[in-house]
Amino acid sequence: MNSVTVAAAWLAYVIGLIAGGALNDPASLAIGATAGAVLVIVGYAAASRTRTISNSPNRFRLGAAALAAGAGLGLANLAANWLIASAHPALRYLLVQRMTTLDPIVAVVAAPLGEEVTFRLFLMSALAWMVSRFTSNRSVVFVAALLGSSVVFALMHLGRAAPPDPELALFYRASLVAKYTLAGLPLGWIFWRWGLPYAVVCHAASNAAHLIAQRFVF
Repeated sequence: MNSVTVAAAWLAYVIGLIAGGALNDPASLAIGATAGAVLVIVGYAAASRTRTISNSPNRFRLGAAALAAGAGLGLANLAANWLIASAHPALRYLLVQRMTTLDPIVAVVAAPLGEEVTFRLFLMSALAWMVSRFTSNRSVVFVAALLGSSVVFALMHLGRAAPPDPELALFYRASLVAKYTLAGLPLGWIFWRWGLPYAVVCHAASNAAHLIAQRFVF
């Protein structure tokens, strides 16, 4: 593990917590900083044993590709939200309410930093390490870690309001799981092949593209 890389990832995680308003006193700062250290150190330790990052000398090209991929992912997410909203007026109301109340700083800074460290660096790497205990097939290790982290990433987005109708609520939650699982796949691939900074850039660009374009759709 490169100490500078670890320190930068830890600092990014803490900045994400601050931007999201999660750190508001010394106790929460200590807890958040400690949790970030554990996530980053364990994540990089596991990743170093299971992942080989593509050594591209052109970081600008990778950054531009991550931005473009993020913009496309954001528009795809917006299209998915439009399809979900089209299914029932109650779902449209919930989605519009969320879109209009979401803090841009949380969407573009806090969520990408916190979620990429948590779900890609830590969870995906840890899953890869665990699967690698049972098989030396790198493709199997990658696919299992990618799918597993993407599903957990999706499940963590279910803590939002749902329609009172049980069948409609089931449809809504299933749609969210499918949407966020699919969103987690390219983010995981970029993390695995290019590294954490590019996954963060892609995630931030995705949320930014959604925020900019949603006013023309909803």
